[in-house]
Amino acid sequence: MLTKQAWITTKKRKLYLTLLIFVVVFIIYEIYWTDGFKNQQEIIYMLSPHPQNQMMEYESTLCSSPTIIIKPPSHNNIHCPQKPIVTVQQRGRLGNQMYEYISVWAIAKKTGHEPYVPSCMIEELGKIFKNLKVPPLSYLAYCTIEKYPIPVQAHMIDQFNGSMLLPRNAQFPKYIAPVVSEVRQIFQFKEHIVDESQRLLHSASKGVKNITYVGVHVRRTDYKKHLKLLFHASMAKADFFLRQMSLLRNKYKPIMFVVVSDDPEWCERELHGDDVVVMKTNSPAQDLAIMAACNHSIIDYGTYGMWGALLSGGDTFVYNLTNS
Repeated sequence: MLTKQAWITTKKRKLYLTLLIFVVVFIIYEIYWTDGFKNQQEIIYMLSPHPQNQMMEYESTLCSSPTIIIKPPSHNNIHCPQKPIVTVQQRGRLGNQMYEYISVWAIAKKTGHEPYVPSCMIEELGKIFKNLKVPPLSYLAYCTIEKYPIPVQAHMIDQFNGSMLLPRNAQFPKYIAPVVSEVRQIFQFKEHIVDESQRLLHSASKGVKNITYVGVHVRRTDYKKHLKLLFHASMAKADFFLRQMSLLRNKYKPIMFVVVSDDPEWCERELHGDDVVVMKTNSPAQDLAIMAACNHSIIDYGTYGMWGALLSGGDTFVYNLTNS
């Protein structure tokens, strides 16, 4: 029979043992179960089995194409970004959207961000160009995103380490110019557009061989107020185009000037000649492909003419706004 003192000692031992078992169990819980839960959370953060509506809603705010419905892609082969991303808003027409798309690609290449653009932009440009590589933001519908891209200004781009949204109407020549040869490879027209361009050029030159084509872009109808407001400049007069055409006639023979414009009637009246053809009734995409198929370029202003000249290569004569 235990004495009172021995009974108390035995009770304390049992209490200490119980506490020790509890501590051991708690440590095991912390090391194994919690660690496994954290790993599981990391996996959930990277990839979700179901699309997140918030990302698609965010993407829709970046789109200006009202008729394009944004849908999540299939779950197969979805890659969640491992680095901060760079994206942009869809604004403007063809020339602007090309600039926005390639700005995202070029800045990502320079800064190490991962490039994404709105699905609506890919839908529009994908009608014209083949094998565009920058993925749509809708891919991120399966990725849990803690922070959405932050709007940045041009001077912040090189030092910004987080995900960023480029300024509206993004145009960043300093990132694009060093990789212009790669840019020409990215914007490859679809085959039917290329074939039609060749047919139209052949028809315009009446089959003359070894002819030099010069693409001429004349923008008039919507740019007068824009030039006055932003540059205090006036529109290019016919004399600008005629002087460049005269220089090129002395350098290349035979030659054909292929004019694309939003005001073809003005061009027919002011720039007429036996070696001048004014393209009419073509789509903006087709006219751009025609300019890209030419050997040299004469352009006034705007992103559309710039892209025609850039994709063409060769010599480019540009209207000087500061002297207008």
